[in-house]
Amino acid sequence: PFVSAYKSVTKRRPLPWDPKIGEAAGEMEFFIRYIVMTLLSNLQAKALKYAKDPDPVGQAKSYLFLINNTFYLSEQLGYNTSMEFQSGDVPHILRNKEDDIEGADYKIKSEWFSSQVNKLYESSTKKYLKYWEVLNKHLTTVDQSDLTYTNADQKLLALESGRILKARFSGFNEDFEKTYSLQKELTIMDPSLRARLLEDVKGAFLPKYTEFYNVYSKYQFSKKKMEDYLKYPPKKIEKMMADMFSSY
Repeated sequence: PFVSAYKSVTKRRPLPWDPKIGEAAGEMEFFIRYIVMTLLSNLQAKALKYAKDPDPVGQAKSYLFLINNTFYLSEQLGYNTSMEFQSGDVPHILRNKEDDIEGADYKIKSEWFSSQVNKLYESSTKKYLKYWEVLNKHLTTVDQSDLTYTNADQKLLALESGRILKARFSGFNEDFEKTYSLQKELTIMDPSLRARLLEDVKGAFLPKYTEFYNVYSKYQFSKKKMEDYLKYPPKKIEKMMADMFSSY
């Protein structure tokens, strides 16, 4: 009935999203694309309001808002190959006959939908991950020639060598604590999205930190404060990260 009603209207007059009328008018998909693109535009406008908030995590909220909403759109309206018909062409708009919930059983197969929605999701995710990728600036490799010892038994690093590792570990610790304390209060309601983004966040810095920690924690670069510099073993960080995005 919706398709018939739509064609009835397009026979008589042009529409904002389709200036053609009669037989030259586009199919129902023109209207659906117009709605989706308008929605994406409105979401970006609202995200901009979050970004302008003086809150220290205002910009991060902006990215997460877009991540949450584009993920929801993709999950609710996106097409996946499990919906393929046994034979014949697959229409642009699919109805899942197994779903009895009115209004929740239509899927959009057209490439423009996945392209636009996924593009916004991926760009928002990439921007958000920069908050965590910045931690990697502290994890650069230290040239072996810069690591010298105070004496022949090679137990305690010389003063200048020790300072190099102290700066690396203390810099990471400080930035991690700041980032974690700000970001941990943000929320993602969908469990599958939360798990996905958490893996992306950990992937942005944890593998590199693990490698750095495993190599340089073996050196004694401080006489009295080694525990302070090494207070975040990788497993501890992973445990802390497990509760991210779960504040309700």
